[in-house]
Amino acid sequence: MALEELGYPTLHTQHLYENEEVISMWADEVFFPSHEANKAELRRPNLDLIASKFSATADLPMALYYEQVMEEYPDCKFILTTRDSSEVWFRSWDTLTKSIAQPTHLGSFFLSNAVQYMAYYRWLFSIVNKDDSFLTASFPLPEQNKERAIESYEEHNRKVREIIPADKLLEYSVKEGWQPLCDFLEIGPSDCPQTPFPKTNSARSVQVQSISAFIAPLIVALFVLFYAFASTFRRVTGKSVVEWTMFKTRKAVIKLQHVFIGGEKVFWSPGVSVGQRKKRV
Repeated sequence: MALEELGYPTLHTQHLYENEEVISMWADEVFFPSHEANKAELRRPNLDLIASKFSATADLPMALYYEQVMEEYPDCKFILTTRDSSEVWFRSWDTLTKSIAQPTHLGSFFLSNAVQYMAYYRWLFSIVNKDDSFLTASFPLPEQNKERAIESYEEHNRKVREIIPADKLLEYSVKEGWQPLCDFLEIGPSDCPQTPFPKTNSARSVQVQSISAFIAPLIVALFVLFYAFASTFRRVTGKSVVEWTMFKTRKAVIKLQHVFIGGEKVFWSPGVSVGQRKKRV
């Protein structure tokens, strides 16, 4: 959010749900081939496609590709965000993975986009946990391996520090606010925001995105199915579904209105006493 405010359109994980071309590229170039090979590999996504739409990236999966980014875009700058501890990072990671896997799995049964997202999560969990069994594990997916996940996190940070030149790398905590970002990106004092630093619940945002990604298409699909059913129903019965339902309801109500009192058939009319009903019969 801060990068966006500074004028850098940013690809964040949640934006994958809004860019079909980008998520399809990831799926075709990385996720599905890894599933077919039964081995989670980084491979080489089409970064030019991403660069044509965004001037910055954040979060996973792009955070894993700092070496490819440096190779293809040597003038790029890198920001390594830091947490208070590896334990704090893992709690966030574990909460996030649990919040997004369930709704995406449910959507994967009937929507192609959700299939792509589920392939992504399986691939990502395999990468972070260093365990390819996530690619084929039955649902619900296994718990995150805390030891291996933290090892991946710490190894990632260590390699970033080793590979990225110091003059192109900013180690940064969002608690530091605007100034370090503005200095690193060479944004002058007059253009550096004085407003409070933006804050959002990233895990909740991604969860909402993952749910909405298949709920809207599901509603459309159900509407189309109902319309097809209603059209066929009218041709067969000569009535609309509503007309047929009302007709059957009226018949059922009339049957319920007839009762037997003392062996006599009595028409039940609201507001009329039993004696009057017998007399009328």
